[in-house]
Amino acid sequence: MDIQRLVDAYIIGLGDNADNSSLRQTLINHIVKGDMSLLELVQALGSYLASEEAGRRSKGAHVLSDVLTELPESAIPAQATTRLVQFFCARLSDATCVPHVLASISALQRLSSFTDQCSVDVLRALFKEVHVQSFQHSTRSTAYKLLDQIIQSHPQVAKMMGDDTVLGFAQMLDGEKDPRSLMIAFQIIPKLAKLVDIKNNADDIFDVVFCYFPITFKNREGDPSSISPELLKSSLRAAITCSAHFGEMAIKPLVEKTTATSQSVKIDAYETLTAATQTYSPEVFASEMEVLIEQIREDVVMASDEKVVNAALDTLEAVYSVVSPAAPLTSSAAGQTPEIDETTTSLDYVLKDAIFQLTAEEVKNSDQVGKLLLAAARSSAYNCNVVSDAVLPIVVERLGSTEVLTLRRELMDVLNYVLSA
Repeated sequence: MDIQRLVDAYIIGLGDNADNSSLRQTLINHIVKGDMSLLELVQALGSYLASEEAGRRSKGAHVLSDVLTELPESAIPAQATTRLVQFFCARLSDATCVPHVLASISALQRLSSFTDQCSVDVLRALFKEVHVQSFQHSTRSTAYKLLDQIIQSHPQVAKMMGDDTVLGFAQMLDGEKDPRSLMIAFQIIPKLAKLVDIKNNADDIFDVVFCYFPITFKNREGDPSSISPELLKSSLRAAITCSAHFGEMAIKPLVEKTTATSQSVKIDAYETLTAATQTYSPEVFASEMEVLIEQIREDVVMASDEKVVNAALDTLEAVYSVVSPAAPLTSSAAGQTPEIDETTTSLDYVLKDAIFQLTAEEVKNSDQVGKLLLAAARSSAYNCNVVSDAVLPIVVERLGSTEVLTLRRELMDVLNYVLSA
């Protein structure tokens, strides 16, 4: 068997854009049968891999990646995996070969013989040598997928490398525009945040991620590889809200987005704020509470779009569930009605306006007032108690003192909302 002849024919086929599937299968069969080893294949490619011509080096790396991608694990000795990883890591400094080298490393990464040390070597070389954004989408995608695979199969390595992993990933992502790559990158961030303490570098990750919010694009009709806009949007939301360390940086711009003229942006901002209540601290929300509640009240009262109203009310309920104190239900039993002022409860932002409306000669926007009170009351048992103690006496007293049907109907609307909490 003349290995060199097969390799040369393969290289020629690459230059002519010929179908090399038959030659590739021949090489694979020889390796599987033991007629030749991977080391011998590398040696046969030596003149190409060491060539001063970038095109020849790229073709040599191309042959290796084609073979490794389809070679069964049983045909790759464990000791060869480490040597091949070292070989490919050294080649990552050669930009011409990077696309094929990354494909080869990805093929090796799936092997059980791909050790933690292999993962360390690959990540260090990837972060140091590869300027990901200088390559075409297919190569960038391979780089993101490789990082994602290592995080999933060797999480201890990502954790051990700590800040290097976080900063390396931030550098990879900075400037990415393709939705397909962004989807992978967004899904990596929650995994990183769970494994690594990102506190020291939270601003680096946040800066390269939040710049995409709100993300808008239309998928290509008839393209099966096209990313769903909603899936991309939800992945970005999960990335932005995955760590409490993002809270202080995210809260103000998120609240500002709720004032957008675009309904889709409003909804996205509200849904992201709702999701953030699972991770951001109460203090983060408290800092923007007055502005946020005022905007929610405006959107609910305007009621220009039902989806916006529902999203705003969901946010109101979620935010009050983390901001308001989880006090025991003792005040009413003890006959102590909580005072409604800024020193006692953040519910003040909703209650003061509601009380103003309910004590006016004519109750306006009763349906909207009721919905706001319902969302606040549903946020916690304590908040329900506060809302009931503040509102019910006023409604009952007015119902008993007026015969005006329109006013009674408006008061009953509010009463029904509060009681349904």
